[in-house]
Amino acid sequence: MIQAISKEQIFVTNLEQFMGKADEFIKIYYSGVSEENHVRDIIQDLQNLMLDTDLHQLKIDYQYCRERADLFADCDDNAWF
Repeated sequence: MIQAISKEQIFVTNLEQFMGKADEFIKIYYSGVSEENHVRDIIQDLQNLMLDTDLHQLKIDYQYCRERADLFADCDDNAWF
């Protein structure tokens, strides 16, 4: 079955793309040929990642998942029957 792309998947994809660009930047920087343009590019990519990410919603989703996991852990710990 085909599933809709979730917010988490979009975030991870954006993060992976940014990490690839950051890795490339680090390699260029430490090779000694770093230029100011490369610094501007990585800063722009970081700003784009931040704009693509709804941090408030991610925090809400994370809190919901933690509360749910705690609830299920409590159910497993207690004998309900």
